[in-house]
Amino acid sequence: MADASFSKNDDGVEAAGSRNPRLGPAGSDVFDGITGTWPSGAALALWVFVGLFAYLFIGNIASTFLLALNDVGFQDILSGQQDIFAENGNAFLGGNAIGLALGLGGVALLASALDSSRPLSYLRLKTCNTADGALSLVALICLLPAVFALDLLNEQIPLPDVLLRLEEQQMELIEWFIGDGGNFALNMLFVVATPALFEEVFFRGYVQRRAEQGLGVVGGIILTGVIFGVFHLRLTQVLPLVLLGCYLAYVTWRTGSLWIPIVLHFLNNGLALSLSKWGPESIADPEIVPWSLVVGSTLAFAVCILLIHRRNEKDHR
Repeated sequence: MADASFSKNDDGVEAAGSRNPRLGPAGSDVFDGITGTWPSGAALALWVFVGLFAYLFIGNIASTFLLALNDVGFQDILSGQQDIFAENGNAFLGGNAIGLALGLGGVALLASALDSSRPLSYLRLKTCNTADGALSLVALICLLPAVFALDLLNEQIPLPDVLLRLEEQQMELIEWFIGDGGNFALNMLFVVATPALFEEVFFRGYVQRRAEQGLGVVGGIILTGVIFGVFHLRLTQVLPLVLLGCYLAYVTWRTGSLWIPIVLHFLNNGLALSLSKWGPESIADPEIVPWSLVVGSTLAFAVCILLIHRRNEKDHR
C-alpha cells in the first residue's frame, strides 16, 4: 500500500486518480482521462504495454522504411540474415531511435496529459539544482566499479540458447557501430542522446510516477529499475542495468528533476560508447574488478547519496 504521506507528489502535482472534493473540474490538477480513475497498478500495466508495443511497432516500421531506402528488399529483411544487420546498422539504429522518440516518449507525454493538467510537472521536467547534478554525477562514477563487478557476476548465470542467440544478434549490431562501419556522430544521436532523453521520460518520468502512487516511493524505485533492466532484453547484463535503473530512479525522486537522470544517462552511454571505440579493452570490458575498488567506491557512493538525501530532505517532509 502506498504511503499516505505521498498522496501529493514532491512538486505539488496531485497524484493521478486522487480526488480533492474542494476543487471543481476547472481547479483540479487531475483529468479523468482514460485511466484517471483506474487503480495505479492497472493504469501502469496498460501504459507500459502500450509504450513498449508502440516502440516496437514504430521502430520496426521505421527500420523497414530506412532499409528500403538502402535498397534492401522486404524478403531479405524477413530472412534476418546477419550480414543485413552488419551492413545496414544506421537503418536499424535510426529506426530504433524513432521508435524510442515516438513510442516511449510519445506515450509518456500522452499518458501524463491524460492523468494530469500539468503533464511536464508530472514527468518532473523542471529545472534542476547544479549542486545536486554534480553530486549525482560523482555518485554515478563511484557506482561504476560495482556495476562492472555485477556485470561479471551476471555473465556467470546460465541462459537458454534462444536468449543467447538474441544477444549474439544484438552484439553483431554493437560491433558494427563501434567498428569502422559506424558513424560516431550518428551513433551519439541514435545510441546515446535519444535513449537518454526518451527512455528517461518514459521510465523515470511516467512509469515511476505511477509506480510510486501504487507502491510507495521505495517500491516505485525498485519496480522502475526492474522494468528498465528487463526492457533492454540483454539478460547477461540485466543485474547491472537494474542497479543503474534504481539509482537513476532514486535521483529522480530525491532531486525532483528528470533532467539530472537524463544527463547522467547521456554521460553513461557516451562514456560506454567512447571506451568501446577508443579505450583499452581492459577498461571497456574488464575481466576482473578488484574487490578493494568495489568496496571503496561503494562507500564513496554512499556518502554522495547521503549528501543528496540531506540536501533535499526538506522537500519530502
